[in-house]
Amino acid sequence: MPAAGADVAVVGAGLAGLAAALTLAAAGREVVVLEASDGVGGRVRTDVVDGFLLDRGFQVLLTAYPAARRWLDLAALDLRAFAPGVVVHDGAGRTVRLADPFRAPVAAARSLLASLVTPADAVRLLRWRRRILGPSGPAVAARTQVTTAERLAEVGFSAGLVDGFFRPFLAGTFFDPDLTTSSRVTELVFRCFFRGDVAVPAGGMGQLGVQLAGRLPAGSLRLATPVRAVAPGADGVRLATDDGEVRAARVVVAVDAPALSGLPGLPSDGATAPARGTAGVQFAAGTSPTRGRPDLHLGRPGDGPIATLATMSDVAPTYAPAGRHLVSVSTCGVPVTDDAGLVADVRRQARGWFGPAVDDWEVLDVRRIPYAQPRQDPGDLPTLARSTRRGDRVWVCGDHRDTGSLQGALVSGRRAADEVLAA
Repeated sequence: MPAAGADVAVVGAGLAGLAAALTLAAAGREVVVLEASDGVGGRVRTDVVDGFLLDRGFQVLLTAYPAARRWLDLAALDLRAFAPGVVVHDGAGRTVRLADPFRAPVAAARSLLASLVTPADAVRLLRWRRRILGPSGPAVAARTQVTTAERLAEVGFSAGLVDGFFRPFLAGTFFDPDLTTSSRVTELVFRCFFRGDVAVPAGGMGQLGVQLAGRLPAGSLRLATPVRAVAPGADGVRLATDDGEVRAARVVVAVDAPALSGLPGLPSDGATAPARGTAGVQFAAGTSPTRGRPDLHLGRPGDGPIATLATMSDVAPTYAPAGRHLVSVSTCGVPVTDDAGLVADVRRQARGWFGPAVDDWEVLDVRRIPYAQPRQDPGDLPTLARSTRRGDRVWVCGDHRDTGSLQGALVSGRRAADEVLAA
């Protein structure tokens, strides 16, 4: 089924590919989008299992992401927000609720009574907050980068706050308990946490891709069409698929880093960082362990496999059937234990937080995600916006070309399309 005459073929219908395709289509280019799987969204997908909405890995939308505000109709997504702040658990069964004093002053005041946050830390947090929010986003992104551990030491945070909050937070956000992530990335993400909500669409995170794909020109999206090889030439690009050859004048390859490196015929620039992975375990529960509060719970690294835990049905009741609750757990890294061992380890740790009712939770899904996002250490990021061009007719995009986030995916897709249009 050869296709001739498309201006641009976009390989991959994740958020980056969709942003690229929409930018190109808006400029009048004829676009064909080739997606290997049976749906759009890439790694941001939602499955329906027995009436539960199961996101593929724990993912959230930061409403302050500039690209989210540009590309998404946030009102149409019917977003449901987490409570501002987090709940941190330690191995001794203690919990501390930490919150932004400007958005949840009562919870923030209570956290001062906990040994985790000292008065000096509170002052430093407020100064750091101003340092992040005062300049523009591009100014924050242009700062000299060091590891997050080094930046936190420069600010003067106590070891208790670093180990009790920042380490669990980055283990859950970047799968980085060692705090080696670039300070630029950490400060940009905290900038968005301070400026907006942490939320999920009522219909699941997969609705982001569904909404974007709904704006594509009719007939331009082909699902279940994996691209096996890319062959750039003087007269265009030929893409081998199971249904035959697809031809286009140019191609934008919008796939994750492992797929990018494994695609025959694609020139390599050797600039892709290693992966950071995770596993997700999702349970059905008869009662909510978090008692109706839309909280994000963090486990401390070393205490067990849980990096994050949320009762998603307390955040968005649509995530579970009436009378049931959905508990979603993510890990930092991909555990080496088998699924049964992982579930047992998760129950053991959660039992210390919520008691024996954890034993009644029903396992809905165990999913291992070796590539959840790219590593983002300073050495991986000579610049946050890495080149998307791979030849006269080939461009690439994805969160591996910008920050490893939904923001980075959308921005990289738009950047690649802009470069195509300027070529």
